[in-house]
Amino acid sequence: MTDNRNYLGHRNGIPAGRRGECGDYLLYADRLYKTYPDGEVRALNGVSLGVHQGEYVAITGPSGCGKSTLLNMLGVLDVPDNGEIYFRGQPLTTRRDLDNFRARQIGFVFQSFFLIPTLTARENVQVPMFEGPRLSARERAKKADDLLALVGMSQRAHHRPMKLSVGERQRVAIARALANDPVLLLADEPTGNLDSENADKVLDLFTALQKDRNLALIVVTHSDEVAERADRVVKMRDGRVVADSGADIIPTSDSAATS
Repeated sequence: MTDNRNYLGHRNGIPAGRRGECGDYLLYADRLYKTYPDGEVRALNGVSLGVHQGEYVAITGPSGCGKSTLLNMLGVLDVPDNGEIYFRGQPLTTRRDLDNFRARQIGFVFQSFFLIPTLTARENVQVPMFEGPRLSARERAKKADDLLALVGMSQRAHHRPMKLSVGERQRVAIARALANDPVLLLADEPTGNLDSENADKVLDLFTALQKDRNLALIVVTHSDEVAERADRVVKMRDGRVVADSGADIIPTSDSAATS
């Protein structure tokens, strides 16, 4: 018999039957299901997760367990087949301005950086600002300089990505993720391409940003060292949450997918 339990504790999740009562959370995912088009792989199988403002959460698990799919859902880069995601108590599926919402509220850090190769570090950091609050060219440049200083990259501001080390590219990517002052920062294997020294620098930076800016930080990782830095560790397997260091267990059933 399949054990279909989700970790929906009184502190970090909302029990079934109280859908939408998520005012205590910055972000709440309520019973998310996702099956890929071939119909053979259920990437998410009733996942629920609540994250508070200022909380640092690591999501771990083996390859193919659904953790990156979940991160994409939380960042509204993809939509679930069933279930809902709430931001400050409001369902995101009813919003008509998801692109604008994403640009202003969420910062993304990826393993592969995705910096634009023809732009300098300073210019790359400014790219998201065109989707955020209206700023003059001078204001954008100053903000980019301030963010590069924050991540220790002022001296490399006028270098293009190919002239930067791998660790430097990731720090520029973090500065870019902060361009519109997000309240939520999502990172997918942010140290996966880094050596141990640069990984430590990035993790130190994440900790400082989370505390200084009161960011909610959600990191997907295979690394135990990365997970140890978080306030809370959520473990996934086969599309389900199987352990959560900050929650109790409340059973749910597959019927939630069609309710």
